[in-house]
Amino acid sequence: MPTATTASSHGPSGVWANVRSVASMPLACAGSKCTAAMTMKTLGDAVTLRNRLIEKLEEAEPACAVNDRESLLTFVVAGAGFAGVETVGSMYDFLQAALPHYRNLKPTMIRVVLVHPGTFVLPDLGEDLGRYASRKLAQRGVEIHPNTKIKAVTPTGVELSDGTQIDTQVLVWTAGTAPHPLLEQLALPKQRNRLKVDSTLAVTGYTGVWALGDCALIPDVKAGFQPPTAQHASREGKILARNIVVQRRGQALIPFKFRTLGYLASIGHRTGVARILGINFSGFVAWWLWRTIYLLKLPRIEKKLRVALDWTLDVFFSKDLVQYLHRRQPITADTSANSPDTRCFCLSEQRLSAPSTCTRAERSAEPRANPLTLHLFPVLTFPPIHWLDCPHFERLRECSQGECC
Repeated sequence: MPTATTASSHGPSGVWANVRSVASMPLACAGSKCTAAMTMKTLGDAVTLRNRLIEKLEEAEPACAVNDRESLLTFVVAGAGFAGVETVGSMYDFLQAALPHYRNLKPTMIRVVLVHPGTFVLPDLGEDLGRYASRKLAQRGVEIHPNTKIKAVTPTGVELSDGTQIDTQVLVWTAGTAPHPLLEQLALPKQRNRLKVDSTLAVTGYTGVWALGDCALIPDVKAGFQPPTAQHASREGKILARNIVVQRRGQALIPFKFRTLGYLASIGHRTGVARILGINFSGFVAWWLWRTIYLLKLPRIEKKLRVALDWTLDVFFSKDLVQYLHRRQPITADTSANSPDTRCFCLSEQRLSAPSTCTRAERSAEPRANPLTLHLFPVLTFPPIHWLDCPHFERLRECSQGECC
């Protein structure tokens, strides 16, 4: 389930139905305190990653950053499931589309690494499609490390289980999920760290308590357990709602029965892989199916038309390469005395350059806003940009006379 939900329905005598639907959490990063790793679970995570990619390209562009380009332009994704493969494919497409705007950066400087403990990517789709996806990603330039895990994460890079050291400043963690810690606080029966329920989605041994989605281990009427996917969870919700009603009426409960319709994944460059009702698809056809199915799932015809038009324009025009604000980012720059400014303005080309470590105390008392930013960058996509008067910015000012910017 995409969100964590706890719901209760009230009857004449109080609470008579308690529903648990708690989302899963990303697995711990290499079993350590990896605060530098980014996750890919929400829309906010995607916006944050997009902004980080642009930020690293901006940092690597000046000639004075030539010694740091290897780590700045190396991007590591851990995990090659659906989230990891789609993330690495989208990252590679985005970076290649952005490079023409950075004259000092070349395609050979970009290094995108995918670390996976299995032999091939997308194991849920089977060996044929998994090896096809691995081959296509490798042909495009993605560096795949199969049968490998991330052993340790440092501020300057990652260490793989085979001893390989990779210098990077961007690590995206998509290596699976784990049950939400909230489940440990519930005095309910569990199996495999999830709530134990029967085929009707009722928690075993508790009348009126139900569970569905990622937090529930739901048995399959044929064999095994139901996978924690969105196509299952959406249908579980409908069956659960019906069971709450029929239970109050004293009627027989309805068991949850559903056969997986299929899996789809985009691997970038208008290429995809899909298995629908047991039939395999790959290449452009699979990518078209992937987009079409998700387009049809959008609510309201207006939303469908807006998204379809946006996708159509992407075919004829280049990608929009601006940073976006979202709720996790401040709209205005921090004006505290010790707050580092995260952007400097390149003097020679009148554009954003590498981040600066100068503090507010090192700047002039009245920083002057640069009016060119209103033309070069949408005003809603960046915090205020200022001319900086500090030792770090003076270095960029001196370099601008040569080749720095």
